[in-house]
Amino acid sequence: MRSPNKHYDSVLSPTFCFDLSAAFTHPMKILLHGWNSPTPFHWYSQNDNEILATGAFLQSPGLPLLSLTDHEGRRLEDNIPEPVLEVIRLAPFLDFEIAQASASSGAALQLAEDCPLLLILAVHHAKRARLARKDFHTLLCQRRPTLLEKIGLPGSQSLNRLIKRIALAPMLPRELDDAIQVLCTDRVQPFLRHHRNLHLNHLLFLARYRQVLWPGLLFLVDVRSRSGDFPWLCRMIRDVMALTNQNESLLRQVCSREGLQELHDRLVDRFNQEDSQQAEKHHKSLAIELEREHGLFPKPPLPEVEGITALSSWFDLLNEGAIMRHCVGSYDDIIASGEVFIYRMHQPERLTIAVRRKGPLWILSEARGKRNSNPSEEAMERIQRWLATFGLA
Repeated sequence: MRSPNKHYDSVLSPTFCFDLSAAFTHPMKILLHGWNSPTPFHWYSQNDNEILATGAFLQSPGLPLLSLTDHEGRRLEDNIPEPVLEVIRLAPFLDFEIAQASASSGAALQLAEDCPLLLILAVHHAKRARLARKDFHTLLCQRRPTLLEKIGLPGSQSLNRLIKRIALAPMLPRELDDAIQVLCTDRVQPFLRHHRNLHLNHLLFLARYRQVLWPGLLFLVDVRSRSGDFPWLCRMIRDVMALTNQNESLLRQVCSREGLQELHDRLVDRFNQEDSQQAEKHHKSLAIELEREHGLFPKPPLPEVEGITALSSWFDLLNEGAIMRHCVGSYDDIIASGEVFIYRMHQPERLTIAVRRKGPLWILSEARGKRNSNPSEEAMERIQRWLATFGLA
């Protein structure tokens, strides 16, 4: 939209002006309304002579709302109620949209106070659907189950109560998408309803988890969990299931990360036969059985380099698991199928490296130290250089 500045100023009567010329190679200003305007957070950009772009309802100028201060020292966030600011901090990628929605609709402002996640979900939906201000307000005036159904979630009172109980933390756009995916999954809703202290982290974990559900599972995740914990948990549970031939009964006794680690280590030690003399005899016998079942151990897909060597036999595989106290010895099926291959790292630290096939390439699947400890940054950099050297990272 292009129009004379005088006409557009008379329509918007902007209360804030932010000069962005220093960030561009030409004059550029953003003019917009604040919280108390009849058209809150509508904006337009201009250079010296003309309007360049305009933003109406739920259209952000792409600037961080909470850091904008004009030449008079006024902050754009001034006069925005604290409950709305808190929701903005939780979903900063929807900052302008949340502020504008809350300023434009009493129903949105109420949601900011008593159900922040539902407000975020509603604004996310309205932005994607390009709803007008009037239509958005009409949407929020629906009964909560109807509102949930309109924005693409199951329309039920139980889900309404569930969403209200979920504690939040600052999230990224993809994490909101993950939360939506989980809330739409029938099998996990009853499971979530029975957990007392729900947090966004539980949804983010379940978005990546595809295995057995049991009452203690959600106790493995809490407010302190980080995204890097989730692959570890999935891997440990997968290993336990593999070591018990998919028997769920032992997992049903687990209700903490420490308990999961203890169960995993106990099963690994049993698998690897801790007594060294008995282990060697057992592994030699088992290696013969594996060769009879799968044939010769596959040839390595990537060349060795200093500090990284390939396993060369089924006995090597079983011995690696025993030495490192993890369950790589149970990977025989996927190794025999050509999906995965195993290497040892000797320097800068002792690790077991699994690479997996991805089309014509081989990429890193996982790298573990003793008892599934995480590798150092130095070791990971060396592994990635090794893969990159052969054009396969």
